[in-house]
Amino acid sequence: MRKAFNNKSVTLLFGLLLSSTSYSKTLVWEADFNEGSIDTSTWNYETGNTGWGNNELQNYTNDSANAYIEDGAMVIQATKQADGSFNSARLNTKGKLSYQYGTIEARIKVPDLNAGLWPAFWQLGSDIDQVGWPACGELDVFEAGMAAALRENKVNSEASGAFHWWNDSLDYTGYASYSLTKNLVDDFGLSSDLTDYHIFGMTWTPTTVSIWIDDESNQVVSMDINDSNFDAFKQPHYILLNLAVGGAFPQIYSNNDITAPMPAKMYIDYIRIYDNDASDYSTTLSYQ
Repeated sequence: MRKAFNNKSVTLLFGLLLSSTSYSKTLVWEADFNEGSIDTSTWNYETGNTGWGNNELQNYTNDSANAYIEDGAMVIQATKQADGSFNSARLNTKGKLSYQYGTIEARIKVPDLNAGLWPAFWQLGSDIDQVGWPACGELDVFEAGMAAALRENKVNSEASGAFHWWNDSLDYTGYASYSLTKNLVDDFGLSSDLTDYHIFGMTWTPTTVSIWIDDESNQVVSMDINDSNFDAFKQPHYILLNLAVGGAFPQIYSNNDITAPMPAKMYIDYIRIYDNDASDYSTTLSYQ
């Protein structure tokens, strides 16, 4: 999710799966946001206005106006300033909580995304400081606000899942990505769009990664990670949440072209990590 797509992106068709696999699961970690403020023993604020290569328009802050707890949910709020600029928040668990394998899910609802908002729930390899991006691997469980959906007037019902990694093979060496987009109403027959709560989940095993909405049968995208090129997805990852304004995904690069109602709130009701109760691997949690 968090880097702009470029001409070196490739689609590796050999890795696709047609259906996800269901598992019994055991809850091993949960953030239910019932405390009075954001738990900084788990969450870090990333601050700055660079967008980390995505040409985003907002400034990420650690201000309580942009990230706070409200009625048992964590809220990430984008705000418009008097000068026409935007503030928002991006939080992560880097250096505090990481995990490897299992099922992760978050119950999230987003504001009206039309036009220019870009919410995301995602994760990065914990070795990013050592190997950089995309060699660390990136798994985007949920993002929305894409330019194609804006053009089709479906931005509040379309969600995507994505994989980003460094590929090194005889066929191709360089940045690689694979993503798919699904419509909650048209593809899954759900009765509500992204502005209502939905569960965005990912089932992660040593051999496959499957991203889904509300239920594993509502699969957005899956990939086989058996190949050694996918070793970035066989190591611990940490969690990120953010609400961007503009940038590469919506393809909006001017403050004046942001028409989404402000302030705009992304609600995260909970995040849960489960062990998949598999016989050949287990979920590992790391706390720093």
